[in-house]
Amino acid sequence: MSNKKIYYEYDISTETSVGIEYEKYLYQCQSKYQKIEVLKTKYYGNAMYLDGCFMLSEKNQNYYHEECIKIIPKNAKKILIIGGGDCGIAKLILNKLFVDKIDVVEIDKQVVEASKKYFSNNFNYKKSDKNKINIIVEDGYKFLKTSQEKYNCIIIDSTDPVNQAKVLFSKRFLKKCYISLTKMGVIIQQSGSPLKDTKTIINPLKIKYKDLGFINNNVTSFSMPLYPTGTWSFMSAKRA
Repeated sequence: MSNKKIYYEYDISTETSVGIEYEKYLYQCQSKYQKIEVLKTKYYGNAMYLDGCFMLSEKNQNYYHEECIKIIPKNAKKILIIGGGDCGIAKLILNKLFVDKIDVVEIDKQVVEASKKYFSNNFNYKKSDKNKINIIVEDGYKFLKTSQEKYNCIIIDSTDPVNQAKVLFSKRFLKKCYISLTKMGVIIQQSGSPLKDTKTIINPLKIKYKDLGFINNNVTSFSMPLYPTGTWSFMSAKRA
């Protein structure tokens, strides 16, 4: 009989599970917003789950972050990330692009704290980059309602549209994103799996983007083996 420890993420819409073998639990807590778990694995290093859904690992699973970087305009100087408190995307931006400023607005302080401890490489910056990144613990929608900043790119690196993340897929939030972008600025939003979320996430976002005046709407799909269906996507568009 096998003594392997397997953590299974169950997807209710497809009635399937994706499992990861782990050595031990490093961290567990129930924050104000979600259950946070960090597991130690041999192949992926430390892996984080939020409400039972895989978010990121230290190694061998960076497709999500890499794909997002490809969509960011190469001339973007000011970038806003809503969510992304693990700073995986922010760190990669600093490594690959020449930017002046990155604001990371994360609603859950405990995600940031757990990430600093168990994904510390995402917070190790070159001396010249330390003043470029600003982590703000706040609700993303509330932040945009009061912000006067204009960004060349806004990235919505959120969980799926449930609970506290639901507003980040709403028309009123996306309108604030449109207003906060410079002319021809780019919005990038995680949009679920094109194999199971086209009707519930992707198509509704397309309609909202078009209604708000965004142009060049596009869906980019990519492999993500530890996500349900193994395929994920980003919606992107430009402010006219």
